Amino acid sequence: MLVIIRIYFKTLSFLIPKTAGNLAFELFKKVREKDIRSREKGFYDLAKKYTIPFEGEDLDCFEFGAESKDLVVLVHGWDSNAGAMYGFIEKLLADNKRVIAFNLPAHGFYQSSKTDIRECKEAFKTLITHLSGYDNLSIIAHSFGSGTVAYAMSELDVKVDKMIFLTSPNSIEDVFLDYKNMIGLNKKAYGVLTQKATNFLGEPLEELSIAKKLTQVKFNHLHVIHDKNDKIIPYRNAIAIQETVPNVTLTAYENIGHYRMLWNTDVITKSIDFLNN
Repeated sequence: MLVIIRIYFKTLSFLIPKTAGNLAFELFKKVREKDIRSREKGFYDLAKKYTIPFEGEDLDCFEFGAESKDLVVLVHGWDSNAGAMYGFIEKLLADNKRVIAFNLPAHGFYQSSKTDIRECKEAFKTLITHLSGYDNLSIIAHSFGSGTVAYAMSELDVKVDKMIFLTSPNSIEDVFLDYKNMIGLNKKAYGVLTQKATNFLGEPLEELSIAKKLTQVKFNHLHVIHDKNDKIIPYRNAIAIQETVPNVTLTAYENIGHYRMLWNTDVITKSIDFLNN
């Protein structure tokens, strides 16, 4: 499938670069439809379900545990769903945490199949603003979800105790460059794509980084966990965040995978220990 997409965009970039760039932007927002995996289904069986009003489609939210002053919010990544974070639930509940997760727009059970970091950022801001009754807020996020959290919290006057990023992108420009190379856009078509993205996001791509956003977030400590051999988000992103942002620790693994890490016993244990210490 990717080979066909590359041939299509390489040809279209040569013939009509403006159209290629515009179509590439729309494809960039497309979420792949995936079934809920068997190991994720327990998440939805156990959760207390409710919705929060949001432009477009109301947000599907899921809550676990009794009322507690210690709240942990879970945020999944791109092409995923809240059930992907199910591996953390048992240990968080054993520590008497109140746990809340939600499906990012266009993920899970929504009708829409397109979204972007701006919409996801606004969705997360809506969730955090809706929540109340807690003293300590912590966040565990994966991949694209980590970037969403940093982007959203940089615009909120809310204090976070601890955050855990299970991998994180950093430079948004690098994300678009990787995408350009993946689908075969030429220079002119890529210029159309980046200009459209800049206008859409309201910031130049070269200035939009997760590390920069994090310097505007009120938090006590961030722990980044990243596989040195991650094929989806290179390890250099984690290093850049640690070197730029105060109060960040980095734990490196090898060969635990980008998605498999969410079910890795040692990763889960280290994450919970970090929250408790």
